[in-house]
Amino acid sequence: MQYPTIYQITYTLVMQTVPVYHTEQIRQIENHFFALEPKPQLMELAGKTIANITVKVAPEQAQSILVIAGPGNNGGDAYVAARHLKSANFHVSLVEPIKPHQSSSEKEDAVKKWKAIGGVTKSTTKYEKSFDIVIDGLFGIGLNRTLPTEISKYIQSINEQESTVISIDIPSGLNANTGAVMGSCVRADHTVTFLGYKVGLHTGQGPDCSGIIHFSDLNMGNHPPVDNHGYLIGNDVLRNVLVPRDKSSHKGTHGQLAVIGGSKGMIGAALLTGRAGLRLGAGRVFIGLLDSDSRTPAADWGQPELMFRDVTELVALEKITCFAIGPGLGTNNSAYKVLGQVIAKPTPIILDADALNIVAQQPTLTEQIEKRINPTIMTPHPGEASRLLGISIAEIQANRIQIALDLASKFNAEVVLKGVGSVCAFQDGNWFVNTSGNPGMASAGMGDALTGIIGAFVSQGAYTHTAMLAGVHLHGLAADQLLHDDCGPIGMTASETIDSSRIVFNRFQNKNITSFI
Repeated sequence: MQYPTIYQITYTLVMQTVPVYHTEQIRQIENHFFALEPKPQLMELAGKTIANITVKVAPEQAQSILVIAGPGNNGGDAYVAARHLKSANFHVSLVEPIKPHQSSSEKEDAVKKWKAIGGVTKSTTKYEKSFDIVIDGLFGIGLNRTLPTEISKYIQSINEQESTVISIDIPSGLNANTGAVMGSCVRADHTVTFLGYKVGLHTGQGPDCSGIIHFSDLNMGNHPPVDNHGYLIGNDVLRNVLVPRDKSSHKGTHGQLAVIGGSKGMIGAALLTGRAGLRLGAGRVFIGLLDSDSRTPAADWGQPELMFRDVTELVALEKITCFAIGPGLGTNNSAYKVLGQVIAKPTPIILDADALNIVAQQPTLTEQIEKRINPTIMTPHPGEASRLLGISIAEIQANRIQIALDLASKFNAEVVLKGVGSVCAFQDGNWFVNTSGNPGMASAGMGDALTGIIGAFVSQGAYTHTAMLAGVHLHGLAADQLLHDDCGPIGMTASETIDSSRIVFNRFQNKNITSFI
């Protein structure tokens, strides 16, 4: 299985603000096209597209293909693909393990055409042999129930095949709205999806199951707008997050970021945040370490540009343009006190890590945050989100889009729910899914680095919503650059992503964009 990253997603449009849809909205788009005269042959177009991509990605010398057709229109797409592949001289076996109660006229037509070229449909759920390629057309975007045991076993048998697996529209067993696995799910190497991007492909367990995503609009062109508030984060956000620097600018021009955290045993968290803030352009970065004593370092000798201040003194500074509080903060009374002071500041703030854990324990802070006039950014991972909302991590992961929106509404904040397919949600109901990043980011300190990157952009005057989107996307791109350079996924560190973020960001700013980006 390859790690799906932004570079492996095939787009027919320039990735700027690319809508991402729930199933209901995809149905609206489909219904628009179905109502056209003459009626477009969407199933024929989809099946031919699948066949073409199959030929393109097929392993060298591949000959045998197993096509699995489900009871719905995904199964019809599978029949069409099977017909084209058989006509291209592949050895195609087609099975339909679930007998449909009723088929659409389009699928019935696809079945007739398959039989007309000598195609045979089998019902066995067991493989007669191994296949070079498996095409999964079992279930589509309408699946909203847990799969029965016999179907789960069948999907498990697909996953056990040493074959290149290609899923039609969405891997069977994946919830298209949430990215949750409905009991069992095909783990595809490639997913060919149509007409619009589905939420479930990009967040939750979707990226683990979808492999490389290939998108086609089936040459249908534009459709009337649907009521949609979701998008994929695009590279253009990095070009637009900051205005170009004047030649006459100086350190005071580019903002002052204050980082508060680093209690005993957790100093590194605050230093990572500070270093990220500095490397991404903040004019000055101050560090306030909680519970400091004679053993607390007076400087970061690995980054001596960071300026250390007493926490009380730092909170009182008037020229701070962004406060980032939480990395390594701890949850004792001192932390609670200084957090309340920061929340009261008329300055954009970023709440991360232990700052979020304290808020979860103190309802009065929730009220204080909700009433803030200046922007608040919150960066919870699923565990922190579960504490903030008082529900289980499983419930968080089961519907990440809605959870992020709930947090944004509850706290009147701009929220990034971290994890694969990080979800950025806003108070107005709009939300974005990030497609950059890879499993190398599953290591300590990554969240601290992200907070510093976002803080750097905010402190330099970026709109907070743009800063959050740019920070999340850039951090993932930086990790993808490291993966590309063989510095991951094993052993990738947060410090490395900070340096990589600076390089990748400056490529965009300098318009010296390589083919990699």
